[in-house]
Amino acid sequence: MTDPIMDEYLAFNPVGSDWYKYRCRSCSHTDWIEDIVVDAFPPVEPEGVPALICPECGGSFRCDTSEPIKNSHQHPDHTS
Repeated sequence: MTDPIMDEYLAFNPVGSDWYKYRCRSCSHTDWIEDIVVDAFPPVEPEGVPALICPECGGSFRCDTSEPIKNSHQHPDHTS
């Protein structure tokens, strides 16, 4: 069975999104952040990505450059 909403999404976004791995410098919480969020804030790190606020503790949530950028239509932790 096809999903018409997903079909429409794929028609306008056939290549997926880039996802950046972020890690909190205070509590070590990690998560993948989609390019639409990263692109919405000015770059402040040498790698050209923004610093964000950790959703767990409010600490400094920074891009973890040891993880390569992933391209996916879904959150990388939710893909099979």
